[in-house]
Amino acid sequence: MPDTQVGGRSHMVVRAIVAGVLGTWLIWQIVAAGLAGLATRSRDARLLAAIASPSHPQAASLFAQSLFAAGDDAAAARLARSVVLVDPTNDQALRVLGLATERKGEKERGASIMRQAAMLGWRDTPTQLWVLRDAALRNDAVMVIQRADALARRNRSGNLTRAIFFAAITDPSLRAAFIDSLARQPVWRGFFFADVRERLPASSMNAMEALFREMRARHLPVDPSERLNYIYRLVDLGQFGRARNIWAGSFGILANRLTTAPYDADFALAAVRSADSPVSPFDWQINPDLTGTVTFSDGPAGSSLAIPASIIGGTTIASQLLILTPGRHDLSARIGGSAGTATAGWSITCLPSKIELPRRLLHGSDDELSSVSFDVPAQGCGGQRLALVARDRLDAQPVTIANVVVR
Repeated sequence: MPDTQVGGRSHMVVRAIVAGVLGTWLIWQIVAAGLAGLATRSRDARLLAAIASPSHPQAASLFAQSLFAAGDDAAAARLARSVVLVDPTNDQALRVLGLATERKGEKERGASIMRQAAMLGWRDTPTQLWVLRDAALRNDAVMVIQRADALARRNRSGNLTRAIFFAAITDPSLRAAFIDSLARQPVWRGFFFADVRERLPASSMNAMEALFREMRARHLPVDPSERLNYIYRLVDLGQFGRARNIWAGSFGILANRLTTAPYDADFALAAVRSADSPVSPFDWQINPDLTGTVTFSDGPAGSSLAIPASIIGGTTIASQLLILTPGRHDLSARIGGSAGTATAGWSITCLPSKIELPRRLLHGSDDELSSVSFDVPAQGCGGQRLALVARDRLDAQPVTIANVVVR
């Protein structure tokens, strides 16, 4: 009986020891995992150095990157290799191993490791940048666009991808691969055409038009707003005639409609256009802040624009880009109400100089609306912004405007 009791106590002691060891081990694992997570989140070099091991691959990968950045290629490669041995899918560790190996002079082996890292996914930005450079050096147009696409989808390296996309439209081999990417409707497509609107170089105009032609040849749709982004860029570059020709060709504007100015003289098209429709600079652009305030009406003589007396002076109500020849021009409009007490008048501004032209009022000093005359200079005025602007008048009255003609 005593022996049995001793044996039982002995087993209890053993279990207690084992339980204590396991408990201590488990607590350490929990603490270590917590430290590893903290080290990974904080990227504190001392904490990473203390915890970095293959047991905590993310922390170890980050510390290996720190070693590589510090120029310790041998140590970075050793630590990265130890992580890859236990976690072959760790793309960050593979990347550090590949770059460190390459920098140590083993170019081919490093490149092989980097290509293996690239096959694991598309989310590691430094790996994508390496593959992008490698593809460019090998003249692999498809791979260049694929990797730039991957970076752009994640909104990474915006200046680089923008430069690549702009280069792609000028190179026929890259352009074909680029169109393939556009055809998949990537999330960056809208940003690309916004960049066209803001940044397309003047030297890329022919290439941009080739892009549109090739997309049409492949029956790939081009959104009206995408074409208009390019048209607006042409206007910004002072290419007014080219912009108008592309607008007319893209939107089916008949040639005889371009022989008179302004386009849509009686506001008929503006009246039926929805508020969110894309608008060209050669259409009437109605101030969106005046939606519901400025209205359109139909009458026996056609459509007209109705302007209330309550609009603050200096507000642009409507505008349109014209292309007039140098010399004198007369503007006339049919006014409903009293032109002498109208709440608006015309302004004409030269582009690209942005100089407002003097107007001669033909029907008296109070009438800035029904009839004005102005002279277009030969220099600095390739395009003209015709605008209807609200005027401050104590006796202002609402008016309607129709049949605007510039001769």
